[in-house]
Amino acid sequence: MLPLETPLLLTLLLVANSLAQRVRPPRPPTLISSIQPKARFNAQQFSGTWLLVGVGSACRFLQEQGHQAEATTLHVTPQGAAMVINTSRKLDGICWQVRQLYRDTEVAGRFLLQAQGARAPVHMVVAVTDYQGFAILYLERARQLSVKLYARSLPVSDSVLSVFEQQVRSANLTEDQILYFPKYGFCKAADQFHILDEVRGR
Repeated sequence: MLPLETPLLLTLLLVANSLAQRVRPPRPPTLISSIQPKARFNAQQFSGTWLLVGVGSACRFLQEQGHQAEATTLHVTPQGAAMVINTSRKLDGICWQVRQLYRDTEVAGRFLLQAQGARAPVHMVVAVTDYQGFAILYLERARQLSVKLYARSLPVSDSVLSVFEQQVRSANLTEDQILYFPKYGFCKAADQFHILDEVRGR
């Protein structure tokens, strides 16, 4: 005959095992978590229009389809501590605009885009900028990091390109993984039928 303490001990062991199975291991830190944002980042100074110059990324699709890259424009509007970003580019010769809300993370210069559907969220850090000439942004989605260079106007100076290439290397990417975008063919505007507004209703 089992001692009276045995059923109680078995019950405690089963409960402990059940709780252990429910506790999920902590998520590994994001790759972008080690990237420091621009000191004393000022969203008002960062607002306005930016032209995409180049992207450093290990994304296979970007490398394989880079020859189809289109001139891309960002228009940034602060919304409290967050930022609304309108991205404009051509698709099959037609200008499209995507409007997205990059939420505040309580760290100036660090933002989060809560993607719709099954897509992973996008973490973004404004790492380097002089506000008037250029900006270098880091973005991470599904643990894939990319480095983007934007400018207020084109062309950019060799010194800015050098800073960008240095940032790409610091992200464990190579210069062969940099794609430079066209310097012409930017969209002026998209009609109402070619605007994807992901901010509305949020």
